[in-house]
Amino acid sequence: MTNAQAKSISGTISTAQSHAKAQVNELVLEILLLEEAEEMAFCAETLKEVCKPVEDCHHLLMNTLIISTFSCTFESFEKDVSGFINDMGKEVVSDYEFVKVNDHKSHLLMNVLDMDALCTEMTSDKAKEWDKANNCEDTVYGIELVE
Repeated sequence: MTNAQAKSISGTISTAQSHAKAQVNELVLEILLLEEAEEMAFCAETLKEVCKPVEDCHHLLMNTLIISTFSCTFESFEKDVSGFINDMGKEVVSDYEFVKVNDHKSHLLMNVLDMDALCTEMTSDKAKEWDKANNCEDTVYGIELVE
């Protein structure tokens, strides 16, 4: 391969990377506040309709944000909540990511596949007891991709 061919290929790759970055930068997320179980259920039903065009990549999209405040340490919160999520299984939450805001506040991004199961877990006696013991308050948001 000549130097000219290598430079041409390199230029093509750089152009393709720039295009990909531009497309990613064009994506905007709309966040909806979900306060009641009925709103969460409505969002879950609506999400099925909204996400049809991207069903093949649904596992890549985070669709739920939970902002939590708590009295325990962030590390303890992350460990306990990860346990709850893992116990529910990948068929309920396929992916999740914690963002530490400070020692007593977290943003939890999740790809929820079964909103009903998540609602059931979050309102269970076990979850309520844990919330009370750790002074935990959650605000749940539905995240929707805006094209």
